[in-house]
Amino acid sequence: MKKRTVLIGCGNAGVLHELDPLRGRPASLIGGLLEYKDDFDLVGAVDLEIQRAKKVKHFFPEAQLFTDYRKVLKALKPDVVIISTWTSTHRVIFNDCLANGVSGIVLEKPVGKSLKEAKDMLSRWKKNKIPVVVNHIRRWEPWYRYLKDVLAEKPLGRLRSVYGKVLLGSVPPKYEKLMYDLEGGGTMFHDGTHLVDLLYFYFKRLKLVGSHVLMGRIIDKTSHALLLGDGRVPIHIEVGGQRKYFEFSIGFEFESGAVKLGNGIMEWYEARQSTMYTGYRDLKKQPFPVDQFKKYTTSGFSGPFHELKKAFLNDQHETQSSLEDGVKAMDLMTKILLGSQ
Repeated sequence: MKKRTVLIGCGNAGVLHELDPLRGRPASLIGGLLEYKDDFDLVGAVDLEIQRAKKVKHFFPEAQLFTDYRKVLKALKPDVVIISTWTSTHRVIFNDCLANGVSGIVLEKPVGKSLKEAKDMLSRWKKNKIPVVVNHIRRWEPWYRYLKDVLAEKPLGRLRSVYGKVLLGSVPPKYEKLMYDLEGGGTMFHDGTHLVDLLYFYFKRLKLVGSHVLMGRIIDKTSHALLLGDGRVPIHIEVGGQRKYFEFSIGFEFESGAVKLGNGIMEWYEARQSTMYTGYRDLKKQPFPVDQFKKYTTSGFSGPFHELKKAFLNDQHETQSSLEDGVKAMDLMTKILLGSQ
C-alpha cells in the first residue's frame, strides 16, 4: 500500500532544482520521490508562496496545495512528511509531525538551526522512534559509496591523509542577520554539513584537533579545521573560502595512489615509475573504475526514499543518514565554529 506523503517546502531542494536543465536527475526531493512513486503517493504540498507550491503540479497533478503545514497534517493525515523548509523551522515542524502520528520523515539538512535545537529533536524522537532520513544526498551517490569500498579493500594501500573543500562566495554583510535567522549561521551549517556528514560516512570517529574561523559581523565566512579520523588519519577541511566559484571536493591520499571526488570531479591516480626523476615514482592519472557503480541501485535524492521504503518493509526505525547521524554532524560543526574562540 502506498504511503500518503506530503512535501512541506517547495523551494530549491524541495522542487525548484528539478527545473534546472543543467542538473543531473533526480535533482530535488520531488525528483527522488518520482523514482519511488509506486511506494509513496504525494497527496499534498505546502509552501508559504502558493505560486511556488503550484510547481509540484508538474510532477504530481493530483496533489492538494496548502500554505499552512498544520492544516495539511490535520486534513490529509499523511504517513510520510518531507520537511524541506528554512532550517529555523525544522524543529517546530518536526515536533508537530511526531505529535500528529506521522510514521516516517525525510528532513532537509542540517537538522536544526543550532545544536541545542537538534538535540531537542533527537530527545523527542527517542520517545517516539520512527524512520527519519536526513537529506545528506552524497551518502547515496555511487562514486562516494565506491570510495568506502576502496577504504576497506585497500587497492591503493593504507590511507595517509584526507583533504576536503567546500568553496563558494560569502554572504553580503547586509544579509548576514537574515542568514543567521533562517539558517543559524554561514557556510558551515548551510554547505559544510554535507562534507562533515560525508566524513562520518567514512570514519566511525572524528576528533577535532583545532580550527580557525574567519567571522563576518554575525556569521562565519571561512572555517579551517584539522581532524583525526580512525587510526589517527589527519583530515584537513576548508569551508567557505570567499571564492568566486563553487567547489565541493574530497581527496584521499593513500600509500600508492590517490582518489579525488566532487561536483564534476572523479579522479583516480596510481604510483608509477617516474619519467622525470630516476629512482622515484609519480602519481599517474588512471581511468576511474566506473564499472564498479553497477552494484548500487539508488543515488542522490532518491536515497532517502530508498531508506524509508526499506525501513517500512523491515518494520524498523533504523536508516542510513539517520537523525542521530545528522546530530553528530551538527555537534562537530559547532565544535569547529567554537574551536578558535
